[in-house]
Amino acid sequence: MFHIVTIDAGGDANRSYLIYPEHAQEAWCVDPSYAAGAILDTCSRDGKRLTEVLLTHAHGDHVATLDRLRAGRDLRVWIHPLEAAHIKGAVPLPGEGPIPGLGGAEAIHTPGHTPGGVCYRVGGALFTGDLLFVDWIGRTDLPGGDPAAMFQSLAKLRTLPPELAIHPGHHYGSVESRSLGEELAANKFLACTDYAAFLRLLPELTA
Repeated sequence: MFHIVTIDAGGDANRSYLIYPEHAQEAWCVDPSYAAGAILDTCSRDGKRLTEVLLTHAHGDHVATLDRLRAGRDLRVWIHPLEAAHIKGAVPLPGEGPIPGLGGAEAIHTPGHTPGGVCYRVGGALFTGDLLFVDWIGRTDLPGGDPAAMFQSLAKLRTLPPELAIHPGHHYGSVESRSLGEELAANKFLACTDYAAFLRLLPELTA
């Protein structure tokens, strides 16, 4: 079991997350974004010691205060190998699947927004970074974006258990979080199974 703490990280409605494994004093962070101060204050309040940082991708708004978070702390910072060169001292994820030393956590390679985009499944939670938002998906027109890869990554999410609660990298939707099954019913981008039709939807992301 895991307890999830959602942190409003500022920026463009960015979200950071703290994960507390049950019966442990450690904490894991997903995407520190602009929230290093809030992350450390929350860990201190809850009597937790931050040990791990899980990066969904290396865009600046998701790693803005990573150096502050790491200062004087022995943290492991995990990222997909395709983006490891962007983060000094990061630990490349060993492909898809379980993350060594983090029981109950697994990485899912989901390119499309960036080549090394990753979703993390931790217990009943799915941290989707800038791949999937409530009501929306991430843009594919930025450097490294790939509509075909995005389409395939969303298809991969559709195979996951519908009861997983999605926790996106930005709060762009009508609610903070939904189950994956609820999102499939509400999000036309996630539900689209025809690539040509999917491409016709993409201009809505930049309108």
